[in-house]
Amino acid sequence: MRYLLALSILLSAALAQAQDSHRRDWLRNPAMGNYKAYAEFKMARYAAAREIRETLAEVGNGDALFNLAILAEDGLDEPRDMNKAESLCTGAARAGNFKAQYRLGMLYSAGELLPRDDAKARIYLTMAAGR
Repeated sequence: MRYLLALSILLSAALAQAQDSHRRDWLRNPAMGNYKAYAEFKMARYAAAREIRETLAEVGNGDALFNLAILAEDGLDEPRDMNKAESLCTGAARAGNFKAQYRLGMLYSAGELLPRDDAKARIYLTMAAGR
């Protein structure tokens, strides 16, 4: 029973710390920053999610770049901008984010939101499959 109580206290402290995190915390622990950005996004606090993701994107974090690309692609809390989405997604793919690699491959393959480019589609889908 003590074990469960101790675990509960530790989890509560960790959640409180994640909720009260700041820029230096996100840069020191990008996983925590990405988690907090996800939580903010799910609560429709897009500006807060964007602030965290932009901070992480500054240092090339692939998850943050990919999620910023999705915001631009879907036009969430900003005008829809496929050029911006493509650029951010490309940066995420180069940073090793397989979701971005797959997304670009599918976008170039479909040719609807981005111009069809079979060579780029093959490159990005091959990158994604390599994971």
